[in-house]
Amino acid sequence: MAPTPRIHDVPAERLQAGDFVADVGANDLVHFIVNVGDGDTQLLLLPEEDGSRRAIVVDVVAGGKLEALLTALEATPLLDDKSEAGEEQLALVVATHPHADHISGMAKFLEANAARIGAFWEPGYYMATPTYFRMMDTIGELDVPHSQPTSGTTRFIDQVMVTVLAPGIGLKNQYDSYGIDINDSSIALRIDFPARRYYKRAQDRTYTQLPKGASLILGADAQTASWAQVMVDFPQLGKERTATATALRKAGGVRPLRADVFKIPHHGSKHGLNLELVEKIAPKISLVSSVREGGKYNFPHMVSLEALREGIEPKAQSGEEHSKDYDLGIHCTSGRDSEGEQLGSIAIVLSPSGTRTVWRFGDDPKKKIDLEDARRFA
Repeated sequence: MAPTPRIHDVPAERLQAGDFVADVGANDLVHFIVNVGDGDTQLLLLPEEDGSRRAIVVDVVAGGKLEALLTALEATPLLDDKSEAGEEQLALVVATHPHADHISGMAKFLEANAARIGAFWEPGYYMATPTYFRMMDTIGELDVPHSQPTSGTTRFIDQVMVTVLAPGIGLKNQYDSYGIDINDSSIALRIDFPARRYYKRAQDRTYTQLPKGASLILGADAQTASWAQVMVDFPQLGKERTATATALRKAGGVRPLRADVFKIPHHGSKHGLNLELVEKIAPKISLVSSVREGGKYNFPHMVSLEALREGIEPKAQSGEEHSKDYDLGIHCTSGRDSEGEQLGSIAIVLSPSGTRTVWRFGDDPKKKIDLEDARRFA
């Protein structure tokens, strides 16, 4: 039997030219994973509020590429021009953890955009590197609210709820002893929209109004120790079919880790993902930020990819082959189509009803994103 490919190439005919800007409705949320090679840079365009949009930035490696994307978006109806937007156009900027492949461009980005940043989050893990020192010195000099959130921290930004899944408080208490891997200090986020600030319940505590919408989990570089804590901090109903479990589900039992979109942790490292986590999240779309054919760190690792495939489409017991990655909703920034063309940066358009479209921009890590090069995955 031929070995399973690391990543399945996408048939070229499944990618169709289209108008990305026109595809985004006023109430939609857009999640960009910028193709920066070995590293992470993410941008979320939030739904419109009073006719304007705000954004969230998660990690900055290639700051110039992110700035170019923001400038390109400001030339469209999708983002207000920064000269007119005033403060807090970037409602939140997150440095998930101090590794350079996540924050090497952060200090410069903070300096250039200080006037429009609403808040800055980082995990509080000390790392004696010039990159970390530059970032912390910069934020110390700016008039930007600075927090070090832990599991359970929740912030509402317009129609969006941002919940911190990790690091757990127990992990953070180990920072000073260096008792955890730095990747496990990562700020992992859950994004829900449209979000209500409270839910009505009947006297028996059943929900009388349940939220509809879409959700994303952004895994940063959190590894096994961190996700084990997440599953303790955010317990949910499993697949048990007992009378009690069935009644609880009918009553609106909470499934806090279920999400439409899952940004795979640690670039698909074999230490960042396991089968149980995939089963609890049950993603419709899974996104991997990495380089072609493994790169320096051998990401995405086959162990992680196989856990992802099996969690989405169980086949181990039958011995059947899994469907192709693109049919399982797995998309990688380093992917190519069947004609050898790079697929590049990814944008997911999510509507309040959960409808999803996937766009690819064909850029390599050193090339700017051209919104007019967008191809929609069919």
